[in-house]
Amino acid sequence: MSISFLAFGSNLGNRRKNIRQARERLEQEGVIIQKMSRLRETDPVGGPPQNKYLNAVAKVKTHLSPQQLLKLTQSIEKELGRVRMVKDGPRTIDIDLLLYDNICIQTKTLEIPHPRMFERDFVMTPLKEVTPELLKSFDMKTLTTIRQIRTYVTACRAKGKTIGFVPTMGALHEGHLSLIRKCRKECDVVIVSIFVNPLQFGPKEDFKQYPRQKRQDTMMAINAGADIVFFPSDQEIYPKGSVVTVNVGDMGDRLCGKSRPGHFEGVATVVAKLFNIVEPHVAYFGQKDAQQVIIIKKFVEDLNFPVRIKSCPTVREKGGLALSSRNQYLTEDQHRQAAVLYQSLKTAKAKISGGTKNAKVIIRLIKDCVRRGTSGTIEYVECVDYRTLVPVQKITGTVLIALAVKFGKARLIDNIIVKT
Repeated sequence: MSISFLAFGSNLGNRRKNIRQARERLEQEGVIIQKMSRLRETDPVGGPPQNKYLNAVAKVKTHLSPQQLLKLTQSIEKELGRVRMVKDGPRTIDIDLLLYDNICIQTKTLEIPHPRMFERDFVMTPLKEVTPELLKSFDMKTLTTIRQIRTYVTACRAKGKTIGFVPTMGALHEGHLSLIRKCRKECDVVIVSIFVNPLQFGPKEDFKQYPRQKRQDTMMAINAGADIVFFPSDQEIYPKGSVVTVNVGDMGDRLCGKSRPGHFEGVATVVAKLFNIVEPHVAYFGQKDAQQVIIIKKFVEDLNFPVRIKSCPTVREKGGLALSSRNQYLTEDQHRQAAVLYQSLKTAKAKISGGTKNAKVIIRLIKDCVRRGTSGTIEYVECVDYRTLVPVQKITGTVLIALAVKFGKARLIDNIIVKT
């Protein structure tokens, strides 16, 4: 059986009775309530003016899958009279699936851990009551200073352990989790860093708006296999007086670098610092950020960093859209259109397999596909040498075909590698 945590809320009618009936209906369906928090009265968050809520959290055991449990809770809500009329509006009963074993799920209908649960005191207070040890265990695996992480790494290396490293900016999704799981399979120790690097954002970019969800990211990383989550502050990474950066030359001015001056210098600088701090044997990156991976491999080679770089396949949604933390900026219609980006790349690859080698023809084909299928603004479509990022006229050897397209606030990138 699996362990799950459910949150209950009610602010219409007999609130206590509503929560009691919801609990009884779950038990009638074979869900075992192991522990229930006390009921707490809280003010509503968001939505129209409405009554105060009674809230509680339960730890349960169940044979149901996460999707089956979600379906059951929704049917109970409907049975007890919940009508979804207004976002964050009043309700007779609300049953949220917070956590389920150690798994993470991100679909249109279900997200585990539940989004924003760590920001909500009316969830976290009763959750701590029913499982104080759970949250403490996550806190114990979070390090925030260079001294702490170096002490940990030194001890691991003294025991001859292989250290794997997954650097991220947080807002974790299945793409990040796949890197962590691969690292877990291949290394003795898995360290994940979460740091929104100010050096790689331009003055008009989304540094301040970039999603920051420390608790949720920490839980997701650990559940995916991380031993330690390194969560440094800006001051820890860039103390006052820091002036030295890593210059990546012309490679940083190509593709994304044309519209983001200084971006890859910022990326290379923070990655170099993290490599010096964590001292990993292996570091894992996603192929979606192909230019970043190629530049990191080059500076590791040129500066003799004793770390092996592993590039892992891009993780995609069912329709082909590459997973990205910035996908959440997309409207529903833009999200649907964005799937065309990968479709255009696949069309180009098929054309190359059919004998077309002229890069200009391939670029024109991709642009036509994007323009026909989306309202996005094309920033670039290029065919470049996979090692040097220099544009090619003919598709021979290993070629990176990359694009960037803007949909409102969201700037999306994707690529495909062609070997001929």
